[in-house]
Amino acid sequence: MAAIDFHGLGEVIWVSFVAGVGVTVLYSVVVFGAGKAGEARRAGERGEAAAFSALAIFAMLVFAAAVAYAVYVMLDKG
Repeated sequence: MAAIDFHGLGEVIWVSFVAGVGVTVLYSVVVFGAGKAGEARRAGERGEAAAFSALAIFAMLVFAAAVAYAVYVMLDKG
């Protein structure tokens, strides 16, 4: 007799969705911030360039932490 754990299956589905969309959006923010920072720097807008650079750096740090956590979870034997 095979039993399906619908609670566990639902959890896998929503966590995968949130992680997939979240990581994709984070990386998109990195690319957006870096691109806008370059445009602002070329236009001579130093403050705007700094703000977009900070956004890109922050998003990259969160992105890297999310990837590192995902690898940790995959490799955890507990």
